[in-house]
Amino acid sequence: MEMQPGQMAYDRASTVFSPDGRLFQVEYALQAIQMGGTAVAVTYDGGIVFVAFRNLPVSSLAEAGSIEKSFAIDTGLGCVTAGLIADSRVLVEFLRVEAQRHRLTYGESAPFALLGHALGTLLQQYTQFGGTRPFAVSLLLGGFTGRTPGLIELDPSGATIGWKAYAIGRNRRAVADYLEEKMPDHLDEAGAFKLAVQAVAEGSPTPFPPEALDVAFLEPDSDLRRLAAAEVARRVQGMPFIGSPERSKGTASR
Repeated sequence: MEMQPGQMAYDRASTVFSPDGRLFQVEYALQAIQMGGTAVAVTYDGGIVFVAFRNLPVSSLAEAGSIEKSFAIDTGLGCVTAGLIADSRVLVEFLRVEAQRHRLTYGESAPFALLGHALGTLLQQYTQFGGTRPFAVSLLLGGFTGRTPGLIELDPSGATIGWKAYAIGRNRRAVADYLEEKMPDHLDEAGAFKLAVQAVAEGSPTPFPPEALDVAFLEPDSDLRRLAAAEVARRVQGMPFIGSPERSKGTASR
């Protein structure tokens, strides 16, 4: 990569600010996330739907369903990730441990906002101490306040922002703009699913097969419910952006 004016050696460590106040390693982590598939979360009346595009392996021998982008955290808690899957699993494990620690201490499910801020603190620490690198993951954490669904977005800087619906990963700005334009005041499960899949399609330059979608639903007092590949295929049948299976030439680790 060619060194840009003003960048010099300020990208050698995640702990060094450039003279114009930038942390280049954090920006590089965000760029790595952009190489992964688009992931979307949409809240609806009574729940949350997570839809993520997964890059299918080049080999037809690979099992597409083994590439997970949505994860159960605890009852009424779940998330979807974009970026390096190996990094994602570390963060998901952190959330699961924190959720169980809260449950054992207080006898209740952990508030999703509390978990989000705890994870944000961990992410921020990896930008502040030498010998580490930022996690190349953005994450949408979903949960409920009472029975009202909510989302928190986390990125490699450790910033936490609440949303009704949002996108991470490839072409996230265009996808988020699409969601902002199309998101109504009220949605049911079917409407939220359709909107989320259409939003993911906005982030894809070409049609994709149903097996490229990781779809999961989250409801209060329930565990994350992931749709089987056959059910996803049934629900998206006839949608114009669903094409024939094409294997990605990129890595399946994003």
